Amino acid sequence: MAFMVSLSFGVTQVPLIYVFGTMTCEEYYRHHQLPPLGTPAYEARCNIHSIEASTARSVALLGCGTTLFGVANLFSTGWTIKVWGIKRALLITTAWPAVRLAIQNVGVMTGAGLGIIIIQLSQIITVFGGPAGYLLALNSFATEIVLPVERTATIGRLTGCAMFGTALGYFAGGLLSDWFGIIAPFRVTLVLFCISTVYGYLALPYIPLSEEVEKKASKNLSGFFDPLKMFVPRKWLLRSGNVQREYGVLLLGIGAFMAVFATGYIPTLLQMYATDVFGFGASDNSKLISLNFIIRATYLTFAFPAIISTGRKWLDRRGKKSKVHESSKAETDHESENMLSAGEANADEPGEPLGRTNTSQSGKAEQNESFAFDLFYTRYSLILDGVLTSLATFTTHSWQMYAVAVVIPFAAGTGSAAKGTMLQMCTPDQRTDALSAISLLEMVARLSTTSLFGLVFSGFAEVGRPNLTFAVNGGVAVVGFVVLLFARFPPDGAVRYTKDFAQDEELEGSPR
Repeated sequence: MAFMVSLSFGVTQVPLIYVFGTMTCEEYYRHHQLPPLGTPAYEARCNIHSIEASTARSVALLGCGTTLFGVANLFSTGWTIKVWGIKRALLITTAWPAVRLAIQNVGVMTGAGLGIIIIQLSQIITVFGGPAGYLLALNSFATEIVLPVERTATIGRLTGCAMFGTALGYFAGGLLSDWFGIIAPFRVTLVLFCISTVYGYLALPYIPLSEEVEKKASKNLSGFFDPLKMFVPRKWLLRSGNVQREYGVLLLGIGAFMAVFATGYIPTLLQMYATDVFGFGASDNSKLISLNFIIRATYLTFAFPAIISTGRKWLDRRGKKSKVHESSKAETDHESENMLSAGEANADEPGEPLGRTNTSQSGKAEQNESFAFDLFYTRYSLILDGVLTSLATFTTHSWQMYAVAVVIPFAAGTGSAAKGTMLQMCTPDQRTDALSAISLLEMVARLSTTSLFGLVFSGFAEVGRPNLTFAVNGGVAVVGFVVLLFARFPPDGAVRYTKDFAQDEELEGSPR
């Protein structure tokens, strides 16, 4: 499903820019005299500054609309999941883009200025179905149908499969335009979205809403903003009886933002640097970015899950040497069996490792140790990403750009590991909000990095040192690593401090 829908979204990305240029040119010559047919001026009739500037403005407006409505789509999908269920929400996020593509087909056939307006207005439909919402729904779906220990790896696999689809979509869109005309990618994409929706309806199982989610689901629009509440520091009751606020979720969110902020501009930076310094053309850049996407997708799909599994076992072996674990080994094994039979809705599962339950403290310690590697990976993949990115500062030959494109993806998975860690820090009924919160931060980070690092690259290019942009990217990743060093799970034995605790303490007269 991730591959198919990402393929569908990717097919029209390249042709859309060309379509806007063509329609802008058509609109321009509705009001200006065409050069004589067969002359060099006629062949280059669209290569004038006023048309190029108008095309850039139209594309920028389209991008702003896509981003704005994409953020709204993230909130609407999260709300839809809690009210109507995950499968229905997922099908909605694939069905509405088909409607949008039908409208865009009309816009392409209309052409000129009116066609541009039709395509731009069609982006409003992104509120109900877009790439941000479908990835949220798909990740939420996956976290419900796999075992808790497999969630982080599954999120990585989904991201890898989506990247495979995106890479193939970019490639297929260009070929379809060349072979069958510019309208072909839009018609093929419409069919692909319809196929994806039918496939999802027939192949994916229905998942009923848990009692906790149904009870807390807000049927009004106020539920849209629940993801933002995830970053509010929560109170926890410690074993000692003291109450303290934990900032792990907030710091994890900041670290995830810094990770995307540091790495989100890399694909664009690779193209711009290769073009300016080594004279790469469109085909060379296409090969460069396709290679980067394919390596990253392969790593996330196959290597990342194995690393997470192996890392957890390694960290567990270290944890078994502690006195606490040795004294409660038998009780831990018994508790693990109970955990697996309890079901995901049970508060004893790893999704709520430190919740207010009747499990033993040793059982909680074991669960926390099992998933601590997710946070470990989030930290050190980010610092590795910073180091590998900084090495690109020293590139002096064109072949080294391909080496950089191959090496950088081996630090991928920070976002997937952050999502997996976030799921362990929240209660089962907060999973969708947790994924929405991380996705929202990543979206804002991508927007910010494109604008800010575009200025940084421009500034360094003016003084003849565009390669220093890679060093700045690496520096931002190091800052994110430092922030993540302070992120942690709540202390062993701690439980969430809720209103129920406060009421119980008042009735029993126990000190806080």
